[in-house]
Amino acid sequence: MMVATAGHVDHGKTSLVKQLTGVNTDRLEEEQRRGMTIALGWAYRKTAAGNSVGFVDVPGHRRFINTMISGVRGVDLAMLVVDAGEGVMPQTLEHARVMDLLGVQDILAVITKTDRVAPEQVRALAATLGGLLPAAPVFLVSSLSGSGIAALTGELEARAAAHRAAAVRGHFRLSIDRAFVLKGAGLIVTGTAMAGRVAVGDTLRLHAAKAGIEGIKVRVRGLHVQDEAASTGQAGQRCALNLVGDVDREEIQRGDMLADPRCVAPSLRLDARLRLLDDLPFPLKQLQPVKLYLGARRLAAKVYFLEPQTPSSERCRSVGGPERLVQFLLKEPLQVCWGDRFLIQDDSESVVLGGGTVLSPHAPQWHKRQASRLGRLRALNRSEPAEILCHCSQPGLPPVNLREFGAALNLQDVEIDEVLESPLLLGRVRVRQDAGDWLLNQDDWITQRERLYRQVVDWHAQHPMDTGMPHTELLRACNGIGGDCAPNMAAVALDALVQEKRLHLAGGRVRCADHRPATSPAIQAAWERLQVFLTRGGFRIPLLSEIERELQLGPNVQTTVIALALQSGNLRQISPKRVALPEVLRGLAAEIGLLAARQDFFTVIEVKTHLNLGRDLTIEILEFFDRIQFTQRQGGTRRIRDAAAIKRILT
Repeated sequence: MMVATAGHVDHGKTSLVKQLTGVNTDRLEEEQRRGMTIALGWAYRKTAAGNSVGFVDVPGHRRFINTMISGVRGVDLAMLVVDAGEGVMPQTLEHARVMDLLGVQDILAVITKTDRVAPEQVRALAATLGGLLPAAPVFLVSSLSGSGIAALTGELEARAAAHRAAAVRGHFRLSIDRAFVLKGAGLIVTGTAMAGRVAVGDTLRLHAAKAGIEGIKVRVRGLHVQDEAASTGQAGQRCALNLVGDVDREEIQRGDMLADPRCVAPSLRLDARLRLLDDLPFPLKQLQPVKLYLGARRLAAKVYFLEPQTPSSERCRSVGGPERLVQFLLKEPLQVCWGDRFLIQDDSESVVLGGGTVLSPHAPQWHKRQASRLGRLRALNRSEPAEILCHCSQPGLPPVNLREFGAALNLQDVEIDEVLESPLLLGRVRVRQDAGDWLLNQDDWITQRERLYRQVVDWHAQHPMDTGMPHTELLRACNGIGGDCAPNMAAVALDALVQEKRLHLAGGRVRCADHRPATSPAIQAAWERLQVFLTRGGFRIPLLSEIERELQLGPNVQTTVIALALQSGNLRQISPKRVALPEVLRGLAAEIGLLAARQDFFTVIEVKTHLNLGRDLTIEILEFFDRIQFTQRQGGTRRIRDAAAIKRILT
């Protein structure tokens, strides 16, 4: 269990942690000289039952609010510490707000230095804290005399015994709050694990501010968890990792992310749910610069409101103002996932403005305010993945890309499989192929397939003599459901129909299984005359102009006959000037095979002589055989490259 202190400067937070653990968390010389916490301090204690309780001591001075924010994120319990003599001060209130905005729900109120004031003053302060934090029990202690420490220790031990760590989910992520070099060990980074598990020997990506989108590949050589050597660590635990890789200490900044390579990449835009505080001294404007605190990182950003201002009559009157969908434009790329908590201050870092939760780690630059997008973002504003998928896969909505969904929510493949077993997702169908992994409403899936099938049927009705609808034209006509673009879904639906043998795909054309090209009597008669003419010609394949002169079919009829025969495979185009029957080409290939049996390499002249053909026709035939990889040209000669190509292509 991780516990954080909070409260105004010099209210006794560090002394309280020392009483509880025996550790002075003010380790810096300047901290000890000034008697004021500047950096995060860490201490641990074992309970009587053997449970480990970690304490993070945060600075109380206003100048170090950014350090305080990074210290309280992700803790299981917070202690709001208030001096009995001074009472509730500005930083007391600000720290309480910060904890609320970052989602710290379990809080103890601790009144310190109770031995210095009258009991009536202590009781009055306890009543005040009860109004500020109604759900928080109040403890009265004196770090100097030790009064009340036993009661507080008992409460912490009871909570540690009852503490059940949240289910460990997703790939490993850790926001670095400290990095240093230890003699004999090398580079050490520390932080509280945000998700997943890590083990000695694992390969991770260090997403340092200076490393770009790809990050730096590192390996975990050693690991300490809760200040003890360990072989594994997991979400919610304080971890120190000894890293090996092409990285120096100077390249690492506080807030850099250490993550599993399968995690979503950093981005410069993220969508979020933002709750603004009620009593802001000024309104937050569109694209106003702010400071964003996420994990242990603080960086410059601009806030873009995705929806209009909520009317004042609808404003939330509890702790903060209304929640709004926003997009943050970041100055530096940041690795985030759905559910990450954040806080924002004004650009000068003098006022806490609000906080919220990341919804989408990769937000688009264009069309970000479309109604369908905002609907998806509102669906993401739920606590469980199954609930999100349920709302995102309602009838009529575009299919959910499960690969992108899993990356955004930091879910492993097996975890996505488990989510899809939820009763909430009855009536949904998962379509999983090489082209993508999609979830959509079952009725929409049927509609998509029938819509695609109907396109082919309609094509046959309009083009009865065609062998099928061009593949690319079909996908372009059916890309998406209800006109809402869903890349690759038409291809997935087509694959499903081909596997069901309702459609056939060959030669770049799609046809219904029962379709046979229809021809008029005139076209059929013309094809029979052309077939006889080409058969009689044998290896002497005529030019198209010769066919027109000899058969007198007419340009339109000849063009239609040849086009239909090429589509059906009854003819092959060997050059822009000639077409040939497949059986003629197979005969030519057999003759060239006989020539190649006598000599491995042969020239154009040798083939021309062997076939008793003209030079131009011989070259066109050989170039066609080169294209289908039956022969291969090497300088001025050729050889047989793949004898099976003829059978494979011309049957």
